[in-house]
Amino acid sequence: MIYTQLSDDYKYDTLADAMYAREVEHFHYDFDRKNFEYLLANATDNEFAANVAERLDSTRKAISNVDAIMAALKKQIEDQAAYDAAVVRVTAKRETKEAE
Repeated sequence: MIYTQLSDDYKYDTLADAMYAREVEHFHYDFDRKNFEYLLANATDNEFAANVAERLDSTRKAISNVDAIMAALKKQIEDQAAYDAAVVRVTAKRETKEAE
């Protein structure tokens, strides 16, 4: 489709927002991964350890999914300068919203 009403700014702002969200998602999964690894290494109860191991495996899979999505998003960047400008714009919008 040829977009007649959506600007390149819209495309890159959307990409910047999506990539920010994936970074946040990855951060939280990785945060959980570290906690699960610690809990598993120090578990004294087999049932608890099995539960943590299952959650760790699920978390690692989720991290892989996020990484794959991020790679796909990065492939859509055709103009690095336009993307960099979008990051500045969406970051400013997010900071303004958070300050309210």
